[in-house]
Amino acid sequence: MVFIDLEKCVTCGGCLDLCPSTAIRMLEDKVNIDPDKCVECKICAQVCPVGAPFMDAA
Repeated sequence: MVFIDLEKCVTCGGCLDLCPSTAIRMLEDKVNIDPDKCVECKICAQVCPVGAPFMDAA
C-alpha cells in the first residue's frame, strides 16, 4: 500500500492526474489515497517532487 507523508506533501496535484487507477484525490485540502483503488504502481512516488508517497514496509 502506498501512503502519503502529509508533512512532506506540498499539495501540488502532480500525482492526481497521473494515477492510472484514480486512487488519489483531494480530501479536505489534503492528498488522500483510496486503499481499495490503489494498485501500487508507484507512479505517484516517481512524479512527486518532494518524495511524499511511500510504500508501507509491512
